[in-house]
Amino acid sequence: MTFSGWMNYHAHIDKGFLSPTYVYKDAPAPVRAEWTREAKMLMTKDEIKQAANFALEKMYKYQTAYVRTHVDVDPLFELRAIEALLEVQQEWKDRIVIDLIAFNQEGFDRFPETEVLLKEALTMGVNGIGGHTSMDQSGRGHIDKILSLAETTDIDWIEFHTDETGRPDDFNLPYLAKRVTEEQLGEKVTAIHCCSLANVDDDLAIDTIAAVAHSGMTVTTCPTAIATRSLTRVKELAAAGVKIQLGSDNLRDYFNPLGSGNMLQYGQLLAYVSRFYEPQEINQIISWLKTAPNHPRVKQALNQVANHFKLEEGLTNTELLAEAIIEERNSFLLRKN
Repeated sequence: MTFSGWMNYHAHIDKGFLSPTYVYKDAPAPVRAEWTREAKMLMTKDEIKQAANFALEKMYKYQTAYVRTHVDVDPLFELRAIEALLEVQQEWKDRIVIDLIAFNQEGFDRFPETEVLLKEALTMGVNGIGGHTSMDQSGRGHIDKILSLAETTDIDWIEFHTDETGRPDDFNLPYLAKRVTEEQLGEKVTAIHCCSLANVDDDLAIDTIAAVAHSGMTVTTCPTAIATRSLTRVKELAAAGVKIQLGSDNLRDYFNPLGSGNMLQYGQLLAYVSRFYEPQEINQIISWLKTAPNHPRVKQALNQVANHFKLEEGLTNTELLAEAIIEERNSFLLRKN
């Protein structure tokens, strides 16, 4: 049975699949973040392309058709990662549709010059811009600056790693929903993770979920994030009518030493953690994994690669999610892992 392939709405393929020089060691997140910064300073454009290709090979093997990946832009990577991923995007265009988000991973406070680099990245052909609300002293100020930069060019997506710390005092989702509503940006904006929503009191959570639903924005959850923080209130968001997407997040880097690129495994993990066990709930997860971006450009591109992907006849959604195993594509592995 031919289908359009799985959708991976959040990844970091520019800095995954650490080379042997950089071996994962368990340590507090700030320490691993510093190791990542050190690696970014040294990675060449070719090494970035190699990391991205390793990740895409895994995803293609497991029938992923669409990947939206954040690409770091800062004084450490400068624009090397953007340049590398633009080339990768073209090299893979007949197999996987890749959308590139120019991403401020490190914040404006740490590296004010990132603003200039982001402006340049937006002229290079990326598909969106991304921010990280927990990286600056003022999450609201960070949101405002990213939205202001987005106004300078015609891009498809504006995305935020939102309240990733999970702390109730680091809760910018209500403000983001307010800004999205005011600017009528709707599903052009995605809030990723939204971890603090899981830990604020129920009354505030209910009001915030209603505001998110009213804004029309999208929420992307990455189930592997459960290793270090709370997953957001996925069921409650979905029940309120919020559009939900899933992503793999990091693959085999200093933040996550594992990661297969098999979207069914990420769906299965969400089912376990958030108890999506009833048939209609399982169907919901499979639907999220299959639903393509609501954008003419992406839909047209997906139509050109859709005939590459097939599911075994007769499998139910429960069987798909329970086993998380599908017929693997013939692989052209770039290295043994």
